Amino acid sequence: MRMRIIISFSFLLASALIAPAARADRRTMIRAYEYMTQPKDNLELEIWNEIEAPKVGGFDQATTVHRVELEYGITDHWDLALYHVFAQEPGASLKFESWRLETRYRLFEKNVLPVDVELYLEGERLADFAAPWEMEEKLILEKDFGRFALVTNFVAEQKIRHLYDGHAWEVDAGARYEVVPQLRLGAEFWTIQDTAAGVTTGSYYAGPSISFATSKLWLQVGAGFGVGDTAGGTFVRSVIGLNL
Repeated sequence: MRMRIIISFSFLLASALIAPAARADRRTMIRAYEYMTQPKDNLELEIWNEIEAPKVGGFDQATTVHRVELEYGITDHWDLALYHVFAQEPGASLKFESWRLETRYRLFEKNVLPVDVELYLEGERLADFAAPWEMEEKLILEKDFGRFALVTNFVAEQKIRHLYDGHAWEVDAGARYEVVPQLRLGAEFWTIQDTAAGVTTGSYYAGPSISFATSKLWLQVGAGFGVGDTAGGTFVRSVIGLNL
């Protein structure tokens, strides 16, 4: 019986590895967006799960966030996505937090420029309608060297007409290596600088990630750990994407 189980598992693993990689918006890293958009007319369902544990209190005081996203390719260079976001604070019930509308645009095909450039814009409407809209902008840069690639994101976030109540900037930097088309390994570093009421708090993280894909779905899992004497704790994220 054990031999049959081992043979069956080996067959499934081999079948997955020889299957073509997913053609949709596959992610490798947990913070940095890579140079990719949905293909034209492709619709994808993505399910995101996050755990954010503070440095003091650890996972006993962790916040969880769950996102359900539908992403559609308007053209091969331009896509649009709608998120429904749910969150759970320590000791509280899961609740609906916000709607998010995201769009991305790739300027050229890969490797036309010395560095690939993509633009990102997101608007968030909190379930608390008394709260202001929040906007996020990203400049996504990527450079490929065969199976190896470097990725950098420059990010800005702000509350519309309420900048004193909160705004932030973020830099995400990562590297990935494609072992085979179905399997990628990643590592990244990022910093988040939050400002509220004139006071800025900085967090710094670093950690690994892994991404696996077949022709129908992809799965990405990773973690970031606070670096140095900062506000950073532990951040874990998983995303699964399914072609519809």
